[in-house]
Amino acid sequence: MQLDQTHVAIRARTLTEIADLAMVMIRCYPSAVILGFATGALPWAILNFVLLGWIPINEYNLLAFDEDMANNLTKYNILMTLLVFLQAPAAGALTTLYLGQAVFESRPTWRSVFHEAKASFFRWFWVLGVLRGPIPVMAIIAINWGNDMDIANDFVWPCSIALVVMLLRGHRPFLPEILLLERCPVIAKKSPIGNLAISARKRSSALHRPVAGELSGRFIAMALLLTVLAWLGLYSFLWVRGILFGVWEWDTFVYLVLLPLALWAAASLSVLIRFLGYLDTRIRLEGWEVQLAVRAEAIRQFGETVDASSSLTNSQRLTPNGNTK
Repeated sequence: MQLDQTHVAIRARTLTEIADLAMVMIRCYPSAVILGFATGALPWAILNFVLLGWIPINEYNLLAFDEDMANNLTKYNILMTLLVFLQAPAAGALTTLYLGQAVFESRPTWRSVFHEAKASFFRWFWVLGVLRGPIPVMAIIAINWGNDMDIANDFVWPCSIALVVMLLRGHRPFLPEILLLERCPVIAKKSPIGNLAISARKRSSALHRPVAGELSGRFIAMALLLTVLAWLGLYSFLWVRGILFGVWEWDTFVYLVLLPLALWAAASLSVLIRFLGYLDTRIRLEGWEVQLAVRAEAIRQFGETVDASSSLTNSQRLTPNGNTK
């Protein structure tokens, strides 16, 4: 594996170039988006259906097209959007690992991707699935399952947690890459050679703090773009269904299938954009492209071996002071 001959050009990019490259990567690596993200998102989507699916089913069974129905369907839309937003980083774990390997390998194997995800499951699931909000919000929603609207459990608490998570992700968006690709532990532990491994918290601070303002601006811009794309996707699905089957009204199929599908499609694109933003940040802050070129030459000169399955981890990872590990 030649570290200076990557399959994704290692250079600094603007936000529009990152968004454009994300579309190109969908074409080049469709399995990373379709298979990888769908596999990661399916368990979350099933849980969302169990937690919220009863709302549109119950409302359309009653056939009472009144204000209460409108309020309950609005509640469903808001909670479904919040859940997909919170679950997207954890659902995109396989996609992130695949793309991390695809930088250095033309076609990574899914066997190695699943192995990496399994090996670090408890670490990334604890942070992305619990600490970053999905599981707590799902537990709060489950408390009021099947009951009438409760302002606190249905709106105040879920929206408050989502707002906090939004601020965290806007300020420090690359935690999934730090946990999955750089394999930083949640709690620093001594390595076999006696050095203290850098924790995910310290690594996150070192990577995000110098460009925190710019990352927050990019997060807001991408959030607005993805919101528009989600709505465009939903109405595109409605248009296709109307053309093919002559059904134009909103029914349970729209709420249970098309709306979540549009939200997850936008979420999959967010994973690609975040990954490319991570590469861009490392290039601009740490001179990563230079480090890769130097390390590639050292391998050619001295015959040092590289683990191709680790892509952005260990041998390619940079510590905050710029030294390779």
